[in-house]
Amino acid sequence: MLSTKSAPISFVLLEGDDMLPTNEVTVSLGNPITVPVLVPVQHASTPTCINDPFMISGECHRVTAMSFGTPHGAVFVDDVDDVDVPSLGRALGTHALFPEGASIVFIQVIDKESIKARMWQRGEGEYTFTSEAACVAGTAAMMCQKVLFNMVNVDMGGHTFRMKWDRFGDGVSLTGPDFMLQG
Repeated sequence: MLSTKSAPISFVLLEGDDMLPTNEVTVSLGNPITVPVLVPVQHASTPTCINDPFMISGECHRVTAMSFGTPHGAVFVDDVDDVDVPSLGRALGTHALFPEGASIVFIQVIDKESIKARMWQRGEGEYTFTSEAACVAGTAAMMCQKVLFNMVNVDMGGHTFRMKWDRFGDGVSLTGPDFMLQG
């Protein structure tokens, strides 16, 4: 078992069979941290920073700040493939409102059950996938009522993951290919 600042992370290996020959894992991250001082994000106008405006070069970008152990900002866009992730991700992730910096996840809503995401990793640049970023994307989509259920398909890094948020139980979990254990 691994730990983050917010909760222990547990992994469950789902064995393949004749119908599903590849192995999958489920990663449990616990509940999202949304209290601004704990994310941390400099935000005082409401109890959480959900879909709030950040100004970058005269343009307003609505950001949802949260953490499962490291600070993240989630931004909804019309088309993630059209986003200049290195430039805009860096600008948002190093914005003064994130005193420790943050990874930024750009999210496109495909339908009421599916989203697509790309990310700028704090201190590294554009990055294809982390379990935490996929969970941030799914959780933000639920918080902002972009998806209608407690489960969402997250397309990230060329793979599709199933993210579930049990708000009254175990928190957020992500199921997908077993390479998630490496990222």
